[in-house]
Amino acid sequence: MGTKQMLISLTLCVGLIMGMTAADRSSIALAAETPKQEAVRKMGELNALITQAKGSGIDTTREESAVWMASEFIKYADWDAANVAKNKAQFERVKMFQNNAQQLANDLPNFERREVIQMLDTAKSELTQVINGAVTRRAVPKVNWSNITVQNDQFMSNGKPVFLYDYFSKPLNITTSDPTLYNEYLGKLDHPKAISPIFALDEAGTIDQTKLADLKNRPTNTAGYLMLWHDPLPQWAASKYGPEILKGQSFFTKYDIDHPQVREIWKDVFKGTIPTTAGKNYTKLGYILANEPHWFTAKGHWAAVSNVSTYTMSKFRTWLEAKHGTIAKLNGLWETSYTSFNQVNLSIPLDASYENTPIRYDWSRFNMDRGTEWLTFLHDEIKKYDPAARTQLKIMPDLFVEGPRDHGIDFEALTEMTEIIGDDAKIRKRNMNSTGPESWESKYAYYWEEMAMSYDFMDSVSPNKPHFNSEVHLLSTTQYRDLYMKPEYVRSTYWQTTLHGLNGGLTWLWGRNADGSIEERLQNATGGLGESYAASVAQQPRVAQELTKTMMDMNAFSNEIVKFQRERKPVRLFYSEAAAINDYNYMEDQFDLYESMYFSGVPLGFATKNIIFKQPNTDWDVIVVRKTEEVTEAEFNALQIYLDNGGTVIIDDVSLKFNEYKRPRAKTLTAGSGKLIKMTNNAVSGIVSKVMIELSAKGQLPPVVLTENNGLPSKGAFWRVVPNGANTYLMTIVNIGKNTSNISLKMANNKNVTVKNLMTGKSSPASFSLGSEQVLLLEVKPVP
Repeated sequence: MGTKQMLISLTLCVGLIMGMTAADRSSIALAAETPKQEAVRKMGELNALITQAKGSGIDTTREESAVWMASEFIKYADWDAANVAKNKAQFERVKMFQNNAQQLANDLPNFERREVIQMLDTAKSELTQVINGAVTRRAVPKVNWSNITVQNDQFMSNGKPVFLYDYFSKPLNITTSDPTLYNEYLGKLDHPKAISPIFALDEAGTIDQTKLADLKNRPTNTAGYLMLWHDPLPQWAASKYGPEILKGQSFFTKYDIDHPQVREIWKDVFKGTIPTTAGKNYTKLGYILANEPHWFTAKGHWAAVSNVSTYTMSKFRTWLEAKHGTIAKLNGLWETSYTSFNQVNLSIPLDASYENTPIRYDWSRFNMDRGTEWLTFLHDEIKKYDPAARTQLKIMPDLFVEGPRDHGIDFEALTEMTEIIGDDAKIRKRNMNSTGPESWESKYAYYWEEMAMSYDFMDSVSPNKPHFNSEVHLLSTTQYRDLYMKPEYVRSTYWQTTLHGLNGGLTWLWGRNADGSIEERLQNATGGLGESYAASVAQQPRVAQELTKTMMDMNAFSNEIVKFQRERKPVRLFYSEAAAINDYNYMEDQFDLYESMYFSGVPLGFATKNIIFKQPNTDWDVIVVRKTEEVTEAEFNALQIYLDNGGTVIIDDVSLKFNEYKRPRAKTLTAGSGKLIKMTNNAVSGIVSKVMIELSAKGQLPPVVLTENNGLPSKGAFWRVVPNGANTYLMTIVNIGKNTSNISLKMANNKNVTVKNLMTGKSSPASFSLGSEQVLLLEVKPVP
């Protein structure tokens, strides 16, 4: 093209541009924006809206969180763009990402920027509706992180219940005074470095003053927790006491819990540390006695101990003698020919041939008792030096809902023993190692059984204690990851878990330093920890924001949500540890019954021998016994005494037939002064029908009725109703079903209702659609 032609073309272009409207020119400019530029622009737009809203007295805490998250994740995306190789290495560690790790690492920066853009668009839209008066919402209360108190079953802040949130863990080399990682948005709980046996420098109990200094000189004064860590044993102790002290090791406990010198070491450590930690804010949420304790002892289990010590076997012999009294009685049960208890010796891990035998039962029961005794020792030693101390445990609820019972964890005893209920429950979608769809996928959006069933059990055992999950696995686990997770899943799972009694939690995990780099520990780790960073929340802007916003919303309505948590549980499923030990499918059978009533609006709980004896029997209306064939004499007697005192029991045709050793029981339950309903089979549908008839007769069915149609034979809307003043009810609905549900609400007396969405202040029709993973908090009133 010649010079003259170029000038003509340029003149035409300028003319075209000059003829465009400002909007046209703006559109071209926006189209040329990079994702980062668009994110920065929209962050500015949201800030302008925040300023406008504040001028009208509108609370903007939620939007301020979105701005903070946007700023951080824009920084993170820049780091990721400059460190593609490091992210590729992280993706390669996770099996499901290995084949496209390079592409995922290449795409990550702009994925994060686009997520930020969507997050900001959502925040702008919501705040615009608030400014325009289309939405009315409750202000977010500020958490007073330095003055958290414990009152009965709740954590309190500024005189009202608060649901605490943070991450487990954040980078270990960052102090809890760092405002980038410890703030209103990511949580602000303090946690000194864990106490462990290596605090003891020698047999005389000399305490490592460098380690003690961290407990003495905390940079913050916020509430927190203090962990006990059981790895490693001091080298001087391993050298002095030889290999025997290292036997019986489990995954996180690297020594023999029955060795007397282990206890002496811990006594010295507690004596040298607990007087310093007593009364500190960082122990307000408790001493966590152990991280995921377990002592699997069945051969073939991935976590089975390789042996046990002579101390353990000696303790087992003592236990057997106390249990059976005479060696003749033991021989009769075990089909052995010992001449004394001193001859008893088992090869651990226990061979599969012992399955369903009295030997396996006794060992499993003993293993639980010794685990409880060990953890009780830790609890009691702490209380010597800090009488007001609260303790908790990070116990794994999958050990409760799954079949094997050789793990050494007695959920009931440990929940009774500690002052705070503690765990690390998970919710997830499909296991990444699954070769195809899992059974729950035909009905539900995600797997919720472990959390719901275990939480209802622990809350039944200790209804007046707060509940703290010190490793919340709702967003990711070693078997579940979803880089493209939707915010709806986040809100649904955290809301559902809180309804089941959770008062605070540390989400797994925040793996970035303040500058956006990956924590060094994660870059160098192996095993489960080494696989934890890829597709975790620190790469998911909308997930991180939705978690924080959900906690803010729940704290805005904490008084209302606590009413759901404290709702009376009129139906109790009878739980027998003896049956659980004997029957691998026992918990699956209990879940069948639990699941069938879960969507009825009726809160569910559990009854055990101890619950029947220790708690007011008026706390429930009916105990249901299903597929619980083997029970101890004490468990059988507890049910009979409950009936004699006027209780109601519904029982199937197979339960209570045997003792814990599978010997037939001649006795059967009698009604006494109560009501005994004997079913002719164990079909779930018939039992549930009888339960509902009993609740109706006692006036214990929900006052509001929900009906749903989701196109499936099964229900998916989990809901609860509680009174909230005269002729007013609070109602919450979480659609955990895989499909959208068409829902209709009416009063139980068939009166029509008015409905208001408390999160938006908008009126709602009594019939509406609720998408999968959607959550509602409603005010329901009967039409006069």
